[in-house]
Amino acid sequence: MKDRFHLEDEIKTLYSFSQQLETLSEGILEYDLSNDEVVNALEGLKVMLDLHAKKMMDTMCQCFSLDQYKINGDVYS
Repeated sequence: MKDRFHLEDEIKTLYSFSQQLETLSEGILEYDLSNDEVVNALEGLKVMLDLHAKKMMDTMCQCFSLDQYKINGDVYS
């Protein structure tokens, strides 16, 4: 079962997405990326963020014993 420290680690990884967006911005300006390359990069980042959000939600549910992680109907374990 995951705890709040796992959740904190997953939240911190959002900074890597911010850095990836910065790299994409630089690439657009410095390397004259095509519209297709920009859209593909953005779509890839969207998929990664969606998956990360699902992972964080599952971790939160584990931390607070929610949904399928409920123990004896209690909200908190």
